[in-house]
Amino acid sequence: MNTAANHRAIGARRGRFALLPVGAVFVAAVSLALFVIPMRTWTKQRSMMGEKNEQFAAFEDINDALQDEVDTLKTTEGMQEAIRSQLGYLLPSEKRVPMLDMPAASAELPDRWPYTIVTNILQVRVAQVIRNSSVEIMNPLQP
Repeated sequence: MNTAANHRAIGARRGRFALLPVGAVFVAAVSLALFVIPMRTWTKQRSMMGEKNEQFAAFEDINDALQDEVDTLKTTEGMQEAIRSQLGYLLPSEKRVPMLDMPAASAELPDRWPYTIVTNILQVRVAQVIRNSSVEIMNPLQP
């Protein structure tokens, strides 16, 4: 009987030792599922929220700048300034004056192929300058 009891005790100890690693794996899996994975997800979400908040702030700044531009364009002065700067219109009392003259460049080029095209272009430009010098600068607001 003593031997049978010893065999049962040894078998029970073996079963306990076999359950110990299984129990440790189970506890590790539960702690991983309840603590580690949610914390990793929470930190990732927190960093993503920070990035999205920065993007949102940048979009708010852009929207504020655009709203300021729209408010400016709703006024008469803002509309006139936009027409002048973007479309180049002048008031009836204004006159457009070119700031730079045509440079005095030498036009002596060889009589071969690529240079004949350049010579023709220069002749057309000179003819345009002569023609435009005799014409009064026109008012773009007049039909």
